[in-house]
Formats: sequence, C-alpha cells, structure tokens
Amino acid sequence: VAKYVDAGGPKFDLVVFDEASQIPPWDAVGAIARGNQVVVVGDSQQLPPTSFFSREDDDDGDEEDLEDLESILDEAIAARLPQLLLGWHYRSRHESLIAFSNHHYYGNRLNTFPSPEESMEGLGVQFRHVEGHYDRGGSRTNKKEAEVVVAEVVARLTDLTTCGASIGIVTFNSQQQRHIEDLLDVARQRHPAIERFFTDTEEPVFVKNLESVQGDERAVMIFSICYGPDAGGRVSMNFGPLNRRGGERRLNVAITRAREQLIVVSTLTADQIRLSATRSVGVRHLR
Repeated sequence: VAKYVDAGGPKFDLVVFDEASQIPPWDAVGAIARGNQVVVVGDSQQLPPTSFFSREDDDDGDEEDLEDLESILDEAIAARLPQLLLGWHYRSRHESLIAFSNHHYYGNRLNTFPSPEESMEGLGVQFRHVEGHYDRGGSRTNKKEAEVVVAEVVARLTDLTTCGASIGIVTFNSQQQRHIEDLLDVARQRHPAIERFFTDTEEPVFVKNLESVQGDERAVMIFSICYGPDAGGRVSMNFGPLNRRGGERRLNVAITRAREQLIVVSTLTADQIRLSATRSVGVRHLR
C-alpha cells in the first residue's frame, strides 16, 4: 500500500484487514494512515506473523525456526478498540470437525449448525495409524506416512463416488510437504486421469505446511503428523514450532480446514507423547 498508493491523495472511507493475526503492525500502519476508518478482522487463536531464522545447531528442530511477532490484531485488542465476536461457525458440516477447537480455543462460544448427515460415512474425523518412522536428524520426513497420504489421494480421485470432494493436505514441516509433493508428481504421471484435479478445477488439490495453510479450506483434509519414533524407536518430544509458546495456534489452524472430513495420518500415538517431558500447551493438545 505504501508503495502504490500516494499518501497525499484522497483518503479511503474504510480500510479492512483480513487475516489480521498475520499482519505485523509496521505493514499495517501505512494502510491505516490512508483511510478514515479501519476494521481489523482476525482470530487471535490462529497464526501470528512469523520471522524465519536458521537453526543449524538443532538436529531435532526444523531447518527453519520461527519467531512469533506481534500483529495489528494484537495492537487493536491492546488499544481496546470496540470488539465484535463472530459466533457462527460456517465451515464444518460435522460437529466433530470443530468440537475440539471450540472447547480448547473458543470457550465453546461458537455456534455450529447441526448436521442432518451425522450418520453418513465420509464425515467427521478419522485416525489412520501408520507403521513408519520419522527420519530425525536426516531428511526430517516420514516416508511411510507420505506414501499412505498419496495412496489415499489417488484412491479418492480415481473413484467416481469420492472424486467430487476437494482435497487438501497439511503437514507439520516443509520437508514432509516437499516429499509428498514429489510423490504426488509421480502419481500424476502414472494416473493421467487425476491431473485435472490439480489444475482444471475451482479447488485444486494442495499440499501445504502449517505456516502457509491458514485461510484455506477443502471438503477433505489429510493431516500428516510426520513426527514419531525414529529408526531406533526413540520418540523426541520436539515437534518443531508446536513446542513454542503459542504453538497450539498452529494446531488449531491445521485441524479446522475441513468442511466434511479430516483424516489424521500418524505414526505417532498418544501414549508415545510424554507430557512430563514438556510444558508445551501445543504438545498437550496434540496428544
């Protein structure tokens, strides 16, 4: 805005920020100055602005670590601007898709629409346990999980009864994201009929990591946890940005993208998460 809109020109009547939890104040000030009124729309329980920096000395963490920053939403709340809570949750077509977040992050204040289809298959949350391992200190991927995710996508897109439901894939780290993308490229070559679901459709299949999936939604979301026992069976209690203060916000974003179904694909099981080894709220909620 500061680059393309002359500060000396006529002011806008209204400036609106969407996804304001991800906008740092210094990016917002120039736009605010060019308007007479401002509306700041965002969710303080979702991702804040982040700054990436290298952590080459940490074998357990991601190659890129994150520093959470203040947002224009934080500043608006701190300044005690008038607030209005949007209480209707429009996205989820099954109560289980929002129930966890509604309880843990929104104080059960969200009103959800009862679904007449609760008994139908293909709605709600599913857990798929995978016998694999997390390549900690190496590629930082879980190859078996990635294979299961891609097989699920191919099976759905080649089945006439399920191919109409759009699909998104979310991963905890960028390494797993890239590995799944590579496997999907191979699958698209082997199954040319599914190519249209990646290009020629209103909601193409996507693969994104936690830091980039906010604001997206699909009918079916597949969540690859990736973390889990390494080749020696050891489970590290380091889950990347999830361990950090506010990490639970990333989990909240990841599990609320689906309209119809969320499929959690995981080598990790709840009993392998040792809460005595961490104080992280995000890790406790992951368990």
